Amino acid sequence: MKTAAAYIRVSTDDQLEYSPDSQLEKIREYVKNNDMILPEEFIFREDEGISGKKAEKRPEFMRMIGTAKKRPKPFDTIIVWKFSRFARSRQDSIVYKSMLRKQCDIDVVSVTEQLGDDKMSIIVEAMIEAMDEYYSINLAEEVRRGMNEKVSRGEPVTAPAFGYLIQNKKYCIDQDAASTVRMIYSDYISGMSCRAIAAKLNAMGIRTKRGGLWENRTVEYVLRNPVYIGKIRWNPARKTPPFFRGSSHFAGRRYPRTSD
Repeated sequence: MKTAAAYIRVSTDDQLEYSPDSQLEKIREYVKNNDMILPEEFIFREDEGISGKKAEKRPEFMRMIGTAKKRPKPFDTIIVWKFSRFARSRQDSIVYKSMLRKQCDIDVVSVTEQLGDDKMSIIVEAMIEAMDEYYSINLAEEVRRGMNEKVSRGEPVTAPAFGYLIQNKKYCIDQDAASTVRMIYSDYISGMSCRAIAAKLNAMGIRTKRGGLWENRTVEYVLRNPVYIGKIRWNPARKTPPFFRGSSHFAGRRYPRTSD
């Protein structure tokens, strides 16, 4: 009797996608119908929302690969609901499937995309991998296009910065936090360092937007954030300059005011 492993991943980009429990249920059915066993320790489940684009950013996937390399081999087959769960990148799919088959004698099987043992299965599998990668690239372009549309209309595309709320697709002032932002700017202008400002905020019991302690970098982020002068920041992590759009509602302000 063969031993199987299950790999389960759910991204946030597919509304028709099976939940982790549903995927596992289908995998268990496949295991039972094919006279296999699936030990609990060989069920590898990613946290929801993990992207399939890069293998190294999927901890459970890398743990599964590491386990597969052990000797003697711990399982004979890796079962997924769809091949796209294993990888959305053709390169990753080819590299890891080839490594598993040639070095570990472990196959990767899809519950919903059954392949035969003949040479045509090679072409079919390659087509599935290409379609999965195309879907991933096309989806990223559609998301980027949609966010660009929002920015062009002056709508926020990220979570509101400290001192702001989002209502009706627009920034509005968080009256409770506005005085804190004003104090940060005032203290910095008067000569306090970001580290000293962070220590002051923590001593006062004020927490960041996410409820954490203030640090040098979080204070600096507030001071550098263009939202406080009425602009929306888009694409800040890229090497190319970020796109800004001015907002007449907040234009010219250095920090949120308590009256508007």
